[in-house]
Amino acid sequence: MRNYLLTLVFFICGLVVNGQTSVRLNIVLNHVQNLTVNPTQETTTLTYNTVEDYSKGVEVVQKEHLNVFSTGPFVVKVKVANEDFVQIGADVARRIHLPNVRVSAKAVEETPGINTEQRLLGLDESSLITGDNPIMNQKFDVTYRGPGNNELILFSEMGKTNTFTNIVMYSIEAK
Repeated sequence: MRNYLLTLVFFICGLVVNGQTSVRLNIVLNHVQNLTVNPTQETTTLTYNTVEDYSKGVEVVQKEHLNVFSTGPFVVKVKVANEDFVQIGADVARRIHLPNVRVSAKAVEETPGINTEQRLLGLDESSLITGDNPIMNQKFDVTYRGPGNNELILFSEMGKTNTFTNIVMYSIEAK
């Protein structure tokens, strides 16, 4: 009887061992980059109200304006879509040819390996933010600085508010 039980136990264990199979599990990791602008800040306005504004320029800081995600080293670039800022709402639209508007970025949280530079907006892409390491949802404050030295005074009119517009475009690419 004892031999019978031992034979039965070995037979059941043999079934369990022989009934196993395996599969290969692959993990595929692709390089991912994402760049978004804070949806509540899709329009930024530089407003000149005083003599000092025209003389010294004006600036607007957009807090947490850009959000960057990259699984590897990256470069965020900036440029304008058109060479002229075009007047809105005028019968005959006037144009300002690439005024000296500068843009700069600063990481909300200090992160090693991230470098930022101030750039003059133009038609060619300029590196604004570079990163040597992957980052996950890093936010950046962005400062837009309008020109001083009375550069824009010729485009103002007595008793009238004039608005000129252009599109600022950001892109991200692998470094």
